[in-house]
Amino acid sequence: MASTINLLRLLADPTRLRLLLLLEQEELSVAELQEVLGMGQSRISSHLAQMKRAGVVADRRVGKNV
Repeated sequence: MASTINLLRLLADPTRLRLLLLLEQEELSVAELQEVLGMGQSRISSHLAQMKRAGVVADRRVGKNV
């Protein structure tokens, strides 16, 4: 039950929900997410890190991109 509550809290944030919906459609790099969302790299990376810790998303390195 606690994990469900934590997941709902995580996704209650509009930015994280939008990130999840975008990533559900296709894999995007942080740079691509910056273009789509018009946000800074650190803000997007922070949201993604929270989502990764919760097991909602995973990262993948391709060359220099994660």
